[in-house]
Amino acid sequence: MSGVLRHYLLMAKAWIADGHEVDFMVAKAAYPQIQGHLPSVGLVCSDPWFDATGYLEQTWRYLPAYALRTLSAFWISRRKSYDVVYASNLLIFEVFPAWVLSRRFKARWCVKIQHLLHGQNQRVSFFDRLFLISEKWSIWLSCRFAQGTLCLSQSVADQYKRLLVEWRMPSSPTKVIGCGLDLSDFDPARSVEKNYDVVFLGRIHMQKGVFDLVDCWQHVLAKRRNARLLVIGEGPHRKAIMQQVRQRGLADSVTFTGSIPEEQKNQLLKQSRMGMSLSFEEGWGLSVTEMLASGLPVVAYDLPVFRELFSKVIQRVPSRAPLKVAEQILKWMESPQEAFELGRKGASFVRSFDYRTVANHERMFLESMPNLEGLPNEPATFR
Repeated sequence: MSGVLRHYLLMAKAWIADGHEVDFMVAKAAYPQIQGHLPSVGLVCSDPWFDATGYLEQTWRYLPAYALRTLSAFWISRRKSYDVVYASNLLIFEVFPAWVLSRRFKARWCVKIQHLLHGQNQRVSFFDRLFLISEKWSIWLSCRFAQGTLCLSQSVADQYKRLLVEWRMPSSPTKVIGCGLDLSDFDPARSVEKNYDVVFLGRIHMQKGVFDLVDCWQHVLAKRRNARLLVIGEGPHRKAIMQQVRQRGLADSVTFTGSIPEEQKNQLLKQSRMGMSLSFEEGWGLSVTEMLASGLPVVAYDLPVFRELFSKVIQRVPSRAPLKVAEQILKWMESPQEAFELGRKGASFVRSFDYRTVANHERMFLESMPNLEGLPNEPATFR
């Protein structure tokens, strides 16, 4: 499950516990996954036909589903009424339907900015350019019509404000609200057998630095031949990175899990000694948060959001310097007590990221958004 979906399921769980109603507008292919984690959530079908989950490396297969989601906003039944429509990110396939639904239901609407594609300088492919164009349309729509904007971190908010100035766009009320965890899923004090020296957790995509992984791990193995690496996650570049690992003769020391259940993922984190992040960009860094919650010391590329959020509890190295990451891993292997102390410090730090606190902050912001003309000023039921 993606970090974004996990976040929103936790938000919905908290809001439902407070007496609100929450519906997710998603493709029918996502129903089993969502119902398995939160049976009490409502589901509105945006696409009953397309299921591209088996073709993660072929982005174009998702376009028909995205197009149908955009169109379906025009014919979703009005038997229910909604007070707030919430676009979970800046993709045009989320923002445009949210705008349409807000018009149809006379509901306030909000968009959450997880990260900005315009801040990623490696977005150069044909599809990347399409997404960059659509992101600009999404920002224009949200600036013109949304009653509120949420940013995942101050780094994202600063980047967003710079774009608005550059494009001479007005902004709606904006607030920084981060991510939360269900901390009961993580128990760093529990002692388990350590089967892996290092864990990499995240979407297997080039923007997550997966192609730096091979150089990093080869350097580690040159000095620690028995080291073990665990790669947790799925994504469009998993086949390519696995092939590189085999070509370099590293396959015996690396385990790829692919897509696995949450409980198994959390258990594997506990079985690891340290974590690493090689992302080139992050809006928050949920995988880093989860590794910290598991009591792992984490080494990561030096990103603005990591300086903002985790400056005292992770080890940062220059971006796109995989050998620097490898050297830090080797240092911790030589000094396990130092690694243990940093991991304990990180686990204590992230106790403040309880999902119920984050959900309450988001709910307060949604309630504070200005009403549409003619909309009664009543408490929102976040459906």
